[in-house]
Amino acid sequence: MRFFIAILLIFINTSSLFAASFNCQIASKEIERMICNTPELNLADKQMGQAYRNLQKVLPKSERYILLNDQRGWLRERDIELQSCIELDCELHFYNIRIQQLGPVEQASFDCSKATTPIKKMICRSRLLRHADGRMVKLYQSLQDDLRDNQLKWLKERDLELSQPYCDIECIWRLYKYRIEFLVRYTF
Repeated sequence: MRFFIAILLIFINTSSLFAASFNCQIASKEIERMICNTPELNLADKQMGQAYRNLQKVLPKSERYILLNDQRGWLRERDIELQSCIELDCELHFYNIRIQQLGPVEQASFDCSKATTPIKKMICRSRLLRHADGRMVKLYQSLQDDLRDNQLKWLKERDLELSQPYCDIECIWRLYKYRIEFLVRYTF
């Protein structure tokens, strides 16, 4: 009987060690320990990590680096944000925004084989941007009636920004990422 209980305790302890997107057994930061010790955050971190890995798998090398740098920035922001949350479910909402930005992996919201504008062609040349466009449109469609004018204005601003010579894939990814965040926050 003792042997069975010991095995059960080992299983229970080790099953939670790897539930987050990192190894909870070697969590060194206070925020990592908080994530490991909070079941809802642990699950959200696991979902975010899986969405990140799924998106990384479909990107070409040059775009994986953009997403990697973006994820590192998000992790730094997460460490600050989660320590300063005072509203109910603030931590989970912060994760939900990131999960929505990363996945599920999408295609562009339009047919790239019929893209005629320079903006649409630019989006079609980038796997990361096709994903971002598809994610943003999926979120927008669920809110369509409330945000139609706002979305049209954003599309004009996007096209203007994309026509600037300084705006590369990373710049465009940021535009979409912030738009997705706006749409997620709008529903909250």
